[in-house]
Amino acid sequence: MDWEERFMDRSSTQEGLLARFQLEELGCTRDHWWRAKRNGRWTTLSSRVIGPRGAPDSNTRRALAGVLDAGPGSVLHGGSTLGWFGFRGFDLRDLVVARLRGGSTHQPELAALHRLRDLRPHDVVVVRGVPTESALRAIWAEADRYAGVRRQDIGYQRVGHLLDEGHRMKAVTWAGLHEMVDGIQQRGRGGTVIMRALAGERLPGTSPTESNLESRLEKLLADIGARQLRRQVVVGGHEPIGRADHRDDELPLAVETNSLQYHTTPSDQAADELRYRRLTEAGFTVGVVWEPDLWQNPRAATDTVARARRHAAAGERVVVHSPGCPWPDPYLGAGSCA
Repeated sequence: MDWEERFMDRSSTQEGLLARFQLEELGCTRDHWWRAKRNGRWTTLSSRVIGPRGAPDSNTRRALAGVLDAGPGSVLHGGSTLGWFGFRGFDLRDLVVARLRGGSTHQPELAALHRLRDLRPHDVVVVRGVPTESALRAIWAEADRYAGVRRQDIGYQRVGHLLDEGHRMKAVTWAGLHEMVDGIQQRGRGGTVIMRALAGERLPGTSPTESNLESRLEKLLADIGARQLRRQVVVGGHEPIGRADHRDDELPLAVETNSLQYHTTPSDQAADELRYRRLTEAGFTVGVVWEPDLWQNPRAATDTVARARRHAAAGERVVVHSPGCPWPDPYLGAGSCA
């Protein structure tokens, strides 16, 4: 495969986009980059992002171009994240991205840049192919805007509405809210007073909309008399990897319930499989129960948990997917999942 075929292959998984920082990963050089910019078959979106001529424009492409232009590790931020999730009153007209402080001093051309003091790995998600903060992390950024004493009453109402809207959209859970308050308030983050007060009124498990998929799996396990899993537990080795949808209290097992909405694009798969690889490297077996099986094939859903438990009991650090997995060639860990 020559350099241009590699360019095309990668851009085909990224809304017809390629970033300059991806050259080394592709085994290409800056000379190839400049040849692409001069040969007439590629268009320049910024000094660091190109795309094949004729690639269709879309909101997804515009959002991803802004993230790629800002460099590796960048994500949609704040109001742009909320617009991407579909929160009312937010959109992508004035695109904002973020990356950690330090490292590159490059100023992106396609979006405003916010430099963060820290960004926890489990506060980064991929939604419809675009790396972004989680909705909860973006809401915290909104709370930060109202951190001053004189604005806290307004912020309390506005941020409370955002949390409730995110909860109805299933983009926010109260368990996740409490975990974030416990984790971030220790770092002196602005907005802590507002978020802590709002969390006190929104206790984990107090709403029927906490997570339909997680609740559905729990019901299916209860129906067959299987031992229950514990919901929304932070897992990892020496460093936390993030919250698992469920954790087995007796075995090194994390169980995820994956929706089709947020886990089906190539970028979604890459992000999820990186997470699963980190979990197996930290000593966990991973079970992944897919949305279609939870509703249409319940036996397959509970069988997947049972199989994952057998692997975990045997010390096999593998990834077990239910039959509804839509991914081609999913990562299965270091052993067989037969």
